[in-house]
Amino acid sequence: MKTDKKYMSDRQYGWLLIAPLCVVLIAFMIYPTVYAVFMSFQRYLMRGSPVYVGADNFRYILHDPEMWRALSRTVRLVVICVVVELVLGMLLALLLNRDFKGQNVIRGLCFMPLLISPLAMSLIWGYMLNNQYGIINIMLSWIGIYNIRWLSSIQLALYTIMGMTIWQWLPFSTFVLLAGLKGLPKDQFEAAQVDGSGAFNTFRRLTLPTLKPLIMIIVLLRIMWLIRTFDPLYGTTRGGLSTELFDWYVYRMAFVKFDVGRGTALGVFSLVITLIIAKMLYGQLMKAMQANS
Repeated sequence: MKTDKKYMSDRQYGWLLIAPLCVVLIAFMIYPTVYAVFMSFQRYLMRGSPVYVGADNFRYILHDPEMWRALSRTVRLVVICVVVELVLGMLLALLLNRDFKGQNVIRGLCFMPLLISPLAMSLIWGYMLNNQYGIINIMLSWIGIYNIRWLSSIQLALYTIMGMTIWQWLPFSTFVLLAGLKGLPKDQFEAAQVDGSGAFNTFRRLTLPTLKPLIMIIVLLRIMWLIRTFDPLYGTTRGGLSTELFDWYVYRMAFVKFDVGRGTALGVFSLVITLIIAKMLYGQLMKAMQANS
């Protein structure tokens, strides 16, 4: 007579399955975060041993005008990029949602910027926008516009970096919204059309409210990513010409000035800001999802 012997419970088996993921999370997320918080209270200049200084690092960065200038530029970049990407992404999604010849080719071409690494993208655009031999200025010279200093002018450099960032990440907003448009309930729109509702009113009253959860997800993710904008600066201005953003300032403090304590304090400060914004947007996301359920 055979008897089945159970070597472990379902709960133990479940923990066994997720154990590799837990190890990865502890090694690459939890431990570095805890160690960064620990180092943010230390004075360490990459020589000797760390010295505990309490909240001195945080007091320094909160009274540092360079930090606030970098943070204000980052806020400007986040706001402009998110708004432009949402508006253009919605327009492109509405266009790509129509049936036309060659639509798969056009969609593939629109998706290509996401396949380029941010650092490679910044290097490519750096060459293309060079005011002496860049292809963009050469093409503009054909119509009488000469020598625009895209990345060597204080007035233009930051906005040029914004344009590069928008160009690369616009497909993300476009295809997320396009997926949402493909999943819209057709019966509601057919009823609105029968009632004589115009295209704009239908978009405002039906399309936008239905897509609001996706819009909130795009805003949440893009804010989290844009706060950490680094690669476009590394391949172009290296933080010069009033383009230093918050993440570049963290890098300069920790790896140029070799002040690891204050650098990690800046990182922790950035993490706290990101978590606060994420918590606020997450609440709005939950409300939007409940309204559509």
